[in-house]
Amino acid sequence: MLGILSPASPMLSTGGSRRAAFAQSFALGIPIKEAIRIARSAVPNAVIKEVELEREDRRLVWEVKFTNDIEVKIDATTGNIVDIDD
Repeated sequence: MLGILSPASPMLSTGGSRRAAFAQSFALGIPIKEAIRIARSAVPNAVIKEVELEREDRRLVWEVKFTNDIEVKIDATTGNIVDIDD
């Protein structure tokens, strides 16, 4: 896991500095707000529990977890949905 955002967190954070995590989130092709929008369009009317930035198969993906246990993975460069786990 590279970063995490939960409803209680004001911004992306990592085990390192919050400033570094914030800078990393801006270096991506798809900002966190766009990833959330994409995930919500795939799982309408669900409540987001957590958003993580992870490295999978040599690419960065946003993993958006909903309270109904559905997870949507979005390529952080292209914005394409990589997987929906329900």
